Amino acid sequence: MDRIGSLPEEVLCHILSFLTTKEAALTSILSKRWRKLFTLVPNIDIDDSVFLNPEEGKRERDGILQSFMDFVDRVLASQGDTTPINKFSLKCKTGIDTDRVNQWICNVLGRGVTNLDLVLDFSRYDDEDSGYMYLLPDELFESTKLVELSLRSEFGVDWWRDTTFLPMLKRLCFESKWIVLCDLDVFLSGFPALEEFHMAEIEWSESDESVSSGSLRKCTIYASGFEDFQNPKSISFDTPNLVYLEYSDFVAADYPKVNMPHLDEAVLGLKLTEHQIDLIRAPDDEDFVSLRLGNVWKLISGLRNVNKLFISAETLELLSVCCESMPVFKNLKTLRIVCDPDLGWQAMPALLRNCPHLETLILKDKGRSLSSCPVKKLQIRGFKGTVREKEMIRHFLESFPCLDEMEVYADSQNDNNDPSNVELNRIYKIVAFRIHKVEEVAGAVLQSKSMSQTQMEELTSQFTPRNNRMYDMVFMMHAAPPPPPQEMSEDDLKEQLDAANAKLAELTEENKERQRVHDEENKERQRVHDEEYKERQRDQDAMFDNIVDQYPMIASALKARQSATDSEGSNQQEKKRDVDALVEIMAELYPDFASALRASRGTDLERGETSGDQGEMAELDQTTTSTAAVATDVLPRDGP
Repeated sequence: MDRIGSLPEEVLCHILSFLTTKEAALTSILSKRWRKLFTLVPNIDIDDSVFLNPEEGKRERDGILQSFMDFVDRVLASQGDTTPINKFSLKCKTGIDTDRVNQWICNVLGRGVTNLDLVLDFSRYDDEDSGYMYLLPDELFESTKLVELSLRSEFGVDWWRDTTFLPMLKRLCFESKWIVLCDLDVFLSGFPALEEFHMAEIEWSESDESVSSGSLRKCTIYASGFEDFQNPKSISFDTPNLVYLEYSDFVAADYPKVNMPHLDEAVLGLKLTEHQIDLIRAPDDEDFVSLRLGNVWKLISGLRNVNKLFISAETLELLSVCCESMPVFKNLKTLRIVCDPDLGWQAMPALLRNCPHLETLILKDKGRSLSSCPVKKLQIRGFKGTVREKEMIRHFLESFPCLDEMEVYADSQNDNNDPSNVELNRIYKIVAFRIHKVEEVAGAVLQSKSMSQTQMEELTSQFTPRNNRMYDMVFMMHAAPPPPPQEMSEDDLKEQLDAANAKLAELTEENKERQRVHDEENKERQRVHDEEYKERQRDQDAMFDNIVDQYPMIASALKARQSATDSEGSNQQEKKRDVDALVEIMAELYPDFASALRASRGTDLERGETSGDQGEMAELDQTTTSTAAVATDVLPRDGP
């Protein structure tokens, strides 16, 4: 059995939408039903490398590129000009007729495509002698339906247009070796609904640029400075709703406006020339350094509300020129620094000092960065005694070459202490002093008489470096717990007893109120249940009477049987016996009815339509309903 082929067309088209158009087209050979099915898929994925591979040299064969272009034409033509399309993905290399490519793009734009993914590796000039330059179709810059647009090219993206207006566009992605744009502020104004902007390898066209958008929430920019001067003159960010920023560029001389109040995460990769690095480390002219690099604090200040901050090694080196104006990162919980052993750490202390709520510090390096860190004293607060924290402390003691002293303060509000490790819970402060000569070894020092020598040595072993570096450990403990309180006076006991009784009375009243509300809810539920029961009873009586009225022979037999029956009981029991008698009489008179009734009851049982807690009335419901339904279908309308 063809289980996949038996699925509805909508499901099959959804499955085919995950394939490339070439792969989807191959399914047309399966059967007549599949022949045109791929033309109904709302997604089109055209890739000339898939069409021309895997044979080496296939692209150079005569007529092969023409065959590819004819295939795309047939696919679009088979769908018609009015068939809606959701996504159009097109990947082409040099050799494809650019006029036909633009026709394909215009075709899907006219059909309301919402997601357009273009990888067009056409050289900037199709023919060096002709001076012809490939340009995107004008229709692309005026679409009212486009929501997502991605443009990639090995040779560059040309978006130099005086007017661009894509009112529905929410995501725009440029990836190319170069991107030709007009003024960025003017460019972004053509996308009033833009929420995500990704731009790689841009070379600024102006020395003063501004990223300005009220709707933008996620922005990624990888720039390479200004074309005539490596460092831009000024870069501004006016993005009040931005929550994510990934920015890499040569440092600008100024950042006049940095408005990002809701920024939550930032990835910053500012770049420096070798000359600028030399100026930072040993400036010949401090005023010149301040003029060219000192305004970077404005950009850093604009990031002060972030929760996560990732910075490059060059950025850390650059921050050394603005240590005095470093902002306080009051919300920062995670800081990741990519380290380089050839770049400086001078800004690290100032940066860490201004992160009062930092929880996670990640130093990403090639294994040598910590060994080049000049830190001599390290202070850690909020120590909770976890295995990870102890391993981190040991790693710092092993790795920092200049570290002479480390202070570790225990968390005074730690609610996760291990009750089995009483002494570790009572630690107030741990101090490790570097030992430079073997004869200086003094071992561990304990400022408390409540810990034995064995316990002290065990604690020391949890922090001791595993390399040749040696430290003296000083453990400062909290004072011993206070003695138990003295016996209370009778007046104090009476006061506490009265307070407890008052609290008990208050709780009793609250319990009574909750019980009253609960009783009222139960009463309402019972009332609704009774009404539903009466309604069902009336329906059952009507169905019973309807059968008796329509079939005189059944009515006579039933009357005779009831006359012969002398029983006492409730009305509901009489009704149930009447129904049973009715069913028996109908089964005796009509054999076909008996068979149909048994089949109907079997089906109801399989479906589980009668649950065990519905009681006797539910049984009566099912019997009467099944009898009426089967009688309607099987018995003759005019009686026997």
